Amino acid sequence: MIDRAIEKINAEMQKDPSNRYMEIIGHYVIDRCDEALAAKIAEGKTLKDAMTAVERRAGKAKKGNVAVLTPGEVFGEVDKYFGLPADTAAQWKAMGLQPAEAPEGEHPRTSSADIDLADFF
Repeated sequence: MIDRAIEKINAEMQKDPSNRYMEIIGHYVIDRCDEALAAKIAEGKTLKDAMTAVERRAGKAKKGNVAVLTPGEVFGEVDKYFGLPADTAAQWKAMGLQPAEAPEGEHPRTSSADIDLADFF
């Protein structure tokens, strides 16, 4: 079932191969795919609808002509749509980044990254 779910997400991604945002979110979903998520995808959850959830969230955050969401907010909407727990490491991986190593005894900072949030929309 996991293989079918991954194929379905890949097929959605291939419908618009130049859409970088769909690619990032698609890989994020694929990397998180387990039996529970595969079942939700089989029941009709789609990458397109996850992206629509992100767009709705951006619309709520819109100030004038600008809507800014943090990566955590973007992935949070995807997680909420698919019923997934947050996974910061998977978020970083999907963006092609690696969290900085924290000094002994400290947790890595995941809230500041050198990325352009406009890339998500």
